[in-house]
Amino acid sequence: MKDFYSFDEYSIPIWIKALFWGLYMVVFVYAVRKTLFSAPRNKRYVEASKLIAVYFTIYAVFYCVNPDYFRYRDWLNFPYLMDFHKEQVYAFIIMFSRALPFDYPFEVFRLIVWGGGVQLVLYTSKMYRSLLMPRLTVLFLFVFFSGTFCYARASLAMAVFFMGVSIHLWGKSLWPKLLGIGLAFFSYFCHHEMIIGIAALPALLLPFEKKKSRINSLALLTIIIGGITYINSNLALMESVFGNDELTEKMEEFNNQEQGVFRMSTFVKYFNFFFPFLLITNIFYKYKEMPDAIVGIYRITFALLMATVAFMVVSGLRSTYTYRVMYITIIPLSILITYCYNQGLFKKYQFVIMLIIALLANSVRLINAS
Repeated sequence: MKDFYSFDEYSIPIWIKALFWGLYMVVFVYAVRKTLFSAPRNKRYVEASKLIAVYFTIYAVFYCVNPDYFRYRDWLNFPYLMDFHKEQVYAFIIMFSRALPFDYPFEVFRLIVWGGGVQLVLYTSKMYRSLLMPRLTVLFLFVFFSGTFCYARASLAMAVFFMGVSIHLWGKSLWPKLLGIGLAFFSYFCHHEMIIGIAALPALLLPFEKKKSRINSLALLTIIIGGITYINSNLALMESVFGNDELTEKMEEFNNQEQGVFRMSTFVKYFNFFFPFLLITNIFYKYKEMPDAIVGIYRITFALLMATVAFMVVSGLRSTYTYRVMYITIIPLSILITYCYNQGLFKKYQFVIMLIIALLANSVRLINAS
Protein backbone atom coordinates (compact mmCIF):
# COMPACT_ATOMS: atom_id res chain seq x y z
CA MET A 1 0.00 0.00 0.00
CA LYS A 2 2.85 2.38 0.74
CA ASP A 3 3.93 2.26 -2.92
CA PHE A 4 0.67 4.02 -3.65
CA TYR A 5 2.19 7.15 -2.07
CA SER A 6 5.56 7.11 -3.89
CA PHE A 7 4.86 10.44 -5.61
CA ASP A 8 4.07 13.98 -4.56
CA GLU A 9 1.54 16.67 -5.40
CA TYR A 10 3.65 17.89 -8.33
CA SER A 11 3.92 14.50 -10.02
CA ILE A 12 0.61 12.71 -9.54
CA PRO A 13 0.47 9.89 -12.13
CA ILE A 14 -2.24 10.27 -14.72
CA TRP A 15 -3.51 6.78 -13.89
CA ILE A 16 -4.27 7.95 -10.36
CA LYS A 17 -6.26 10.91 -11.67
CA ALA A 18 -8.03 8.65 -14.14
CA LEU A 19 -8.81 6.18 -11.36
CA PHE A 20 -10.62 8.72 -9.23
CA TRP A 21 -12.35 10.19 -12.28
CA GLY A 22 -13.51 6.68 -13.16
CA LEU A 23 -14.86 6.19 -9.64
CA TYR A 24 -16.71 9.48 -9.96
CA MET A 25 -18.20 8.34 -13.28
CA VAL A 26 -19.53 5.17 -11.62
CA VAL A 27 -21.32 7.25 -9.00
CA PHE A 28 -22.52 9.74 -11.62
CA VAL A 29 -23.96 7.06 -13.92
CA TYR A 30 -25.61 5.36 -10.94
CA ALA A 31 -27.22 8.64 -9.88
CA VAL A 32 -28.45 9.36 -13.41
CA ARG A 33 -29.95 5.91 -13.72
CA LYS A 34 -31.72 6.19 -10.36
CA THR A 35 -33.03 9.71 -10.89
CA LEU A 36 -33.64 10.29 -14.61
CA PHE A 37 -34.61 6.75 -15.58
CA SER A 38 -36.71 5.74 -12.60
CA ALA A 39 -40.48 6.04 -12.65
CA PRO A 40 -41.61 9.01 -10.55
CA ARG A 41 -43.50 6.76 -8.15
CA ASN A 42 -40.24 5.02 -7.30
CA LYS A 43 -38.17 8.14 -6.63
CA ARG A 44 -38.89 8.00 -2.94
CA TYR A 45 -37.09 4.64 -2.79
CA VAL A 46 -33.86 5.81 -4.39
CA GLU A 47 -31.07 4.69 -2.07
CA ALA A 48 -27.35 4.13 -2.53
CA SER A 49 -26.11 2.54 0.67
CA LYS A 50 -23.59 0.07 -0.76
CA LEU A 51 -22.24 2.38 -3.45
CA ILE A 52 -21.86 5.27 -1.01
CA ALA A 53 -20.03 3.00 1.45
CA VAL A 54 -17.50 1.88 -1.19
CA TYR A 55 -17.01 5.36 -2.65
CA PHE A 56 -16.74 6.86 0.83
CA THR A 57 -14.10 4.35 1.96
CA ILE A 58 -11.92 4.78 -1.13
CA TYR A 59 -12.08 8.57 -0.96
CA ALA A 60 -11.56 8.65 2.79
CA VAL A 61 -8.41 6.55 2.78
CA PHE A 62 -6.82 6.90 -0.66
CA TYR A 63 -7.93 10.18 -2.22
CA CYS A 64 -4.70 11.99 -3.12
CA VAL A 65 -5.55 14.22 -6.07
CA ASN A 66 -6.01 17.33 -3.94
CA PRO A 67 -2.69 18.90 -2.79
CA ASP A 68 -3.94 19.13 0.81
CA TYR A 69 -3.54 15.36 0.96
CA PHE A 70 0.24 15.71 0.81
CA ARG A 71 0.39 18.50 3.37
CA TYR A 72 -1.60 16.41 5.81
CA ARG A 73 0.53 13.37 5.10
CA ASP A 74 3.59 15.37 6.13
CA TRP A 75 1.89 16.34 9.38
CA LEU A 76 2.07 12.75 10.57
CA ASN A 77 5.86 13.20 10.72
CA PHE A 78 5.67 16.56 12.48
CA PRO A 79 8.08 16.07 15.42
CA TYR A 80 6.82 18.67 17.90
CA LEU A 81 3.06 18.71 18.01
CA MET A 82 3.10 21.21 20.86
CA ASP A 83 4.31 23.71 18.25
CA PHE A 84 1.67 22.61 15.75
CA HIS A 85 0.43 25.78 14.02
CA LYS A 86 -2.91 24.49 12.76
CA GLU A 87 -6.05 23.85 14.77
CA GLN A 88 -5.03 21.88 17.85
CA VAL A 89 -7.78 19.30 17.47
CA TYR A 90 -5.73 17.78 14.65
CA ALA A 91 -2.67 17.46 16.86
CA PHE A 92 -4.70 15.14 19.11
CA ILE A 93 -5.95 13.13 16.12
CA ILE A 94 -2.37 12.80 14.86
CA MET A 95 -1.18 11.56 18.27
CA PHE A 96 -4.03 9.03 18.36
CA SER A 97 -3.20 7.84 14.84
CA ARG A 98 0.49 7.45 15.70
CA ALA A 99 -0.30 5.45 18.81
CA LEU A 100 -2.15 2.70 16.94
CA PRO A 101 -0.36 -0.68 16.73
CA PHE A 102 -0.08 -0.74 12.94
CA ASP A 103 1.88 1.32 10.46
CA TYR A 104 -0.88 3.23 8.66
CA PRO A 105 -1.36 6.35 10.78
CA PHE A 106 -2.11 8.64 7.86
CA GLU A 107 -4.86 6.41 6.54
CA VAL A 108 -6.45 6.46 9.99
CA PHE A 109 -6.08 10.25 10.13
CA ARG A 110 -7.90 10.66 6.80
CA LEU A 111 -10.58 8.19 7.78
CA ILE A 112 -11.25 10.09 11.01
CA VAL A 113 -11.11 13.62 9.58
CA TRP A 114 -12.57 13.41 6.06
CA GLY A 115 -14.55 10.25 6.74
CA GLY A 116 -15.94 11.81 9.90
CA GLY A 117 -17.07 14.79 7.85
CA VAL A 118 -19.07 12.54 5.50
CA GLN A 119 -20.65 10.72 8.43
CA LEU A 120 -21.72 14.04 9.95
CA VAL A 121 -23.28 15.04 6.62
CA LEU A 122 -25.27 11.80 6.64
CA TYR A 123 -26.32 12.40 10.25
CA THR A 124 -27.35 15.96 9.37
CA SER A 125 -29.36 14.72 6.39
CA LYS A 126 -31.24 12.32 8.65
CA MET A 127 -32.66 15.31 10.53
CA TYR A 128 -34.50 16.13 7.29
CA ARG A 129 -35.74 12.58 6.72
CA SER A 130 -39.37 13.72 6.76
CA LEU A 131 -38.59 16.01 3.80
CA LEU A 132 -35.95 14.13 1.78
CA MET A 133 -33.94 10.93 1.51
CA PRO A 134 -30.77 11.19 3.65
CA ARG A 135 -28.62 8.84 1.56
CA LEU A 136 -29.69 10.58 -1.61
CA THR A 137 -28.34 13.80 -0.09
CA VAL A 138 -24.92 12.18 0.32
CA LEU A 139 -25.15 10.76 -3.20
CA PHE A 140 -25.89 14.24 -4.58
CA LEU A 141 -23.03 15.61 -2.49
CA PHE A 142 -20.69 13.25 -4.33
CA VAL A 143 -22.33 13.79 -7.75
CA PHE A 144 -22.28 17.59 -7.65
CA PHE A 145 -19.26 18.32 -5.46
CA SER A 146 -16.83 15.35 -5.48
CA GLY A 147 -14.11 17.62 -6.83
CA THR A 148 -14.46 20.08 -3.95
CA PHE A 149 -15.69 18.13 -0.93
CA CYS A 150 -12.26 16.58 -0.56
CA TYR A 151 -10.44 18.91 1.84
CA ALA A 152 -9.85 17.24 5.17
CA ARG A 153 -10.03 20.10 7.68
CA ALA A 154 -12.42 22.28 5.69
CA SER A 155 -14.78 19.40 4.91
CA LEU A 156 -14.96 18.37 8.56
CA ALA A 157 -15.45 21.99 9.67
CA MET A 158 -18.29 22.52 7.19
CA ALA A 159 -19.94 19.28 8.32
CA VAL A 160 -19.75 20.32 11.98
CA PHE A 161 -21.07 23.80 11.18
CA PHE A 162 -24.13 22.65 9.24
CA MET A 163 -24.89 19.90 11.71
CA GLY A 164 -25.05 22.66 14.31
CA VAL A 165 -27.19 24.87 12.09
CA SER A 166 -29.57 21.98 11.41
CA ILE A 167 -29.88 21.08 15.11
CA HIS A 168 -30.73 24.73 15.74
CA LEU A 169 -33.34 24.80 12.97
CA TRP A 170 -35.02 21.59 14.08
CA GLY A 171 -34.83 22.34 17.80
CA LYS A 172 -38.19 22.85 19.48
CA SER A 173 -36.85 24.22 22.75
CA LEU A 174 -34.09 26.54 23.92
CA TRP A 175 -31.42 23.95 24.74
CA PRO A 176 -31.27 22.21 21.34
CA LYS A 177 -31.17 25.60 19.67
CA LEU A 178 -28.29 26.70 21.89
CA LEU A 179 -26.50 23.38 21.31
CA GLY A 180 -26.80 23.90 17.56
CA ILE A 181 -25.35 27.40 17.70
CA GLY A 182 -22.59 26.10 19.97
CA LEU A 183 -21.64 23.43 17.43
CA ALA A 184 -21.65 26.03 14.67
CA PHE A 185 -19.18 28.12 16.70
CA PHE A 186 -17.11 25.00 17.48
CA SER A 187 -16.53 24.52 13.74
CA TYR A 188 -14.06 27.41 14.01
CA PHE A 189 -11.73 25.08 15.94
CA CYS A 190 -11.89 22.59 13.04
CA HIS A 191 -10.97 25.25 10.47
CA HIS A 192 -10.56 28.96 11.08
CA GLU A 193 -12.21 29.94 7.79
CA MET A 194 -15.55 28.96 9.35
CA ILE A 195 -15.54 32.40 10.96
CA ILE A 196 -17.20 33.36 7.66
CA GLY A 197 -20.01 30.87 8.28
CA ILE A 198 -20.37 32.06 11.87
CA ALA A 199 -20.62 35.65 10.64
CA ALA A 200 -23.45 34.52 8.33
CA LEU A 201 -25.55 33.01 11.15
CA PRO A 202 -27.72 36.14 11.57
CA ALA A 203 -28.97 35.47 8.03
CA LEU A 204 -31.16 32.74 9.55
CA LEU A 205 -33.46 35.58 10.62
CA LEU A 206 -33.62 37.39 7.27
CA PRO A 207 -36.43 36.54 4.80
CA PHE A 208 -34.33 36.16 1.65
CA GLU A 209 -36.84 33.65 0.26
CA LYS A 210 -39.47 36.37 -0.28
CA LYS A 211 -39.61 38.50 -3.41
CA LYS A 212 -40.03 41.66 -1.36
CA SER A 213 -36.71 40.98 0.36
CA ARG A 214 -34.65 41.72 -2.75
CA ILE A 215 -33.82 45.16 -1.38
CA ASN A 216 -32.57 43.45 1.79
CA SER A 217 -30.40 41.26 -0.43
CA LEU A 218 -28.89 44.27 -2.16
CA ALA A 219 -28.33 45.95 1.19
CA LEU A 220 -26.60 42.82 2.50
CA LEU A 221 -24.38 42.63 -0.58
CA THR A 222 -23.46 46.30 -0.18
CA ILE A 223 -22.54 45.77 3.46
CA ILE A 224 -20.49 42.69 2.62
CA ILE A 225 -18.61 44.45 -0.17
CA GLY A 226 -17.87 47.36 2.12
CA GLY A 227 -16.66 45.06 4.88
CA ILE A 228 -14.53 42.99 2.54
CA THR A 229 -13.02 46.13 1.02
CA TYR A 230 -11.98 47.24 4.48
CA ILE A 231 -10.68 43.80 5.50
CA ASN A 232 -8.93 43.32 2.17
CA SER A 233 -6.83 46.39 2.91
CA ASN A 234 -5.46 44.46 5.87
CA LEU A 235 -4.05 41.26 4.33
CA ALA A 236 -2.77 40.06 7.71
CA LEU A 237 -6.33 39.88 9.00
CA MET A 238 -7.44 37.91 5.94
CA GLU A 239 -4.52 35.52 6.34
CA SER A 240 -5.44 34.89 9.98
CA VAL A 241 -8.85 33.64 8.78
CA PHE A 242 -7.91 31.74 5.64
CA GLY A 243 -4.56 30.15 6.39
CA ASN A 244 -1.39 32.24 6.77
CA ASP A 245 1.51 30.99 4.61
CA GLU A 246 -0.67 28.65 2.56
CA LEU A 247 -2.96 31.55 1.70
CA THR A 248 -0.04 33.73 0.62
CA GLU A 249 1.24 30.95 -1.63
CA LYS A 250 -2.16 30.45 -3.23
CA MET A 251 -2.70 34.18 -3.60
CA GLU A 252 0.55 34.45 -5.54
CA GLU A 253 -0.37 31.48 -7.71
CA PHE A 254 -3.96 32.45 -8.50
CA ASN A 255 -4.19 36.21 -8.17
CA ASN A 256 -0.86 37.38 -9.53
CA GLN A 257 -0.56 34.92 -12.40
CA GLU A 258 -4.13 34.25 -13.46
CA GLN A 259 -6.25 37.12 -12.18
CA GLY A 260 -8.36 38.49 -14.99
CA VAL A 261 -7.65 35.52 -17.26
CA PHE A 262 -10.85 33.85 -18.38
CA ARG A 263 -10.76 30.11 -17.92
CA MET A 264 -13.63 27.90 -18.95
CA SER A 265 -12.87 25.52 -16.08
CA THR A 266 -13.28 28.37 -13.60
CA PHE A 267 -16.58 29.40 -15.18
CA VAL A 268 -17.95 25.84 -15.07
CA LYS A 269 -16.84 25.40 -11.45
CA TYR A 270 -18.71 28.50 -10.33
CA PHE A 271 -21.71 27.71 -12.53
CA ASN A 272 -21.96 24.35 -10.76
CA PHE A 273 -22.82 26.29 -7.60
CA PHE A 274 -24.79 29.24 -8.91
CA PHE A 275 -27.00 27.56 -11.53
CA PRO A 276 -28.66 25.15 -9.05
CA PHE A 277 -29.01 27.99 -6.55
CA LEU A 278 -30.71 30.25 -9.11
CA LEU A 279 -33.18 27.46 -9.89
CA ILE A 280 -33.80 26.92 -6.17
CA THR A 281 -34.27 30.66 -5.64
CA ASN A 282 -36.89 30.74 -8.39
CA ILE A 283 -38.65 27.81 -6.70
CA PHE A 284 -38.66 29.61 -3.35
CA TYR A 285 -40.11 32.73 -4.97
CA LYS A 286 -42.79 30.65 -6.71
CA TYR A 287 -43.90 28.49 -3.80
CA LYS A 288 -44.89 30.50 -0.74
CA GLU A 289 -44.98 27.73 1.83
CA MET A 290 -41.74 25.93 2.59
CA PRO A 291 -40.69 23.97 5.71
CA ASP A 292 -38.95 26.18 8.26
CA ALA A 293 -35.79 24.02 8.33
CA ILE A 294 -35.43 24.21 4.53
CA VAL A 295 -36.04 27.97 4.62
CA GLY A 296 -33.28 28.36 7.21
CA ILE A 297 -30.82 26.37 5.10
CA TYR A 298 -31.77 28.48 2.08
CA ARG A 299 -31.21 31.74 3.97
CA ILE A 300 -27.69 30.93 5.11
CA THR A 301 -26.81 29.58 1.65
CA PHE A 302 -28.09 32.82 0.15
CA ALA A 303 -25.95 34.91 2.50
CA LEU A 304 -22.80 32.88 1.81
CA LEU A 305 -23.24 33.06 -1.95
CA MET A 306 -23.84 36.81 -1.66
CA ALA A 307 -20.54 36.94 0.20
CA THR A 308 -18.99 34.96 -2.65
CA VAL A 309 -20.25 37.53 -5.15
CA ALA A 310 -18.84 40.29 -2.97
CA PHE A 311 -15.43 38.60 -2.92
CA MET A 312 -15.62 38.28 -6.72
CA VAL A 313 -16.20 42.01 -7.01
CA VAL A 314 -13.49 43.02 -4.55
CA SER A 315 -10.86 40.27 -4.86
CA GLY A 316 -11.46 38.74 -8.28
CA LEU A 317 -13.04 35.64 -9.77
CA ARG A 318 -10.10 33.36 -9.01
CA SER A 319 -9.32 34.81 -5.62
CA THR A 320 -8.66 32.27 -2.87
CA TYR A 321 -11.13 34.16 -0.71
CA THR A 322 -13.85 33.84 -3.35
CA TYR A 323 -13.82 30.10 -3.90
CA ARG A 324 -13.27 29.23 -0.24
CA VAL A 325 -16.41 31.07 0.82
CA MET A 326 -18.34 29.50 -2.05
CA TYR A 327 -17.21 26.01 -1.02
CA ILE A 328 -18.87 26.44 2.38
CA THR A 329 -22.23 26.08 0.59
CA ILE A 330 -21.54 22.52 -0.60
CA ILE A 331 -23.54 20.84 2.17
CA PRO A 332 -26.60 23.15 2.26
CA LEU A 333 -26.80 23.13 -1.54
CA SER A 334 -26.83 19.31 -1.46
CA ILE A 335 -29.71 19.43 1.03
CA LEU A 336 -31.64 21.97 -1.05
CA ILE A 337 -31.08 20.07 -4.30
CA THR A 338 -32.27 16.84 -2.68
CA TYR A 339 -35.35 18.51 -1.24
CA CYS A 340 -36.36 20.11 -4.55
CA TYR A 341 -35.74 16.85 -6.42
CA ASN A 342 -37.67 14.85 -3.84
CA GLN A 343 -40.65 17.19 -4.09
CA GLY A 344 -40.58 17.19 -7.90
CA LEU A 345 -39.89 20.93 -8.04
CA PHE A 346 -37.20 20.74 -10.73
CA LYS A 347 -38.23 20.43 -14.34
CA LYS A 348 -36.54 17.45 -15.97
CA TYR A 349 -34.49 19.56 -18.39
CA GLN A 350 -33.30 21.73 -15.48
CA PHE A 351 -32.09 18.67 -13.58
CA VAL A 352 -30.36 17.35 -16.71
CA ILE A 353 -28.52 20.66 -17.18
CA MET A 354 -27.45 20.59 -13.53
CA LEU A 355 -26.05 17.08 -13.97
CA ILE A 356 -24.16 18.02 -17.15
CA ILE A 357 -22.59 21.04 -15.44
CA ALA A 358 -21.63 18.87 -12.46
CA LEU A 359 -20.06 16.28 -14.74
CA LEU A 360 -17.96 18.92 -16.50
CA ALA A 361 -16.95 20.72 -13.31
CA ASN A 362 -15.88 17.60 -11.43
CA SER A 363 -14.18 15.98 -14.43
CA VAL A 364 -12.01 19.03 -14.94
CA ARG A 365 -11.33 19.21 -11.23
CA LEU A 366 -10.37 15.55 -10.87
CA ILE A 367 -8.28 15.25 -14.04
CA ASN A 368 -6.45 18.59 -13.71
CA ALA A 369 -6.16 18.35 -9.90
CA SER A 370 -6.39 22.14 -9.72
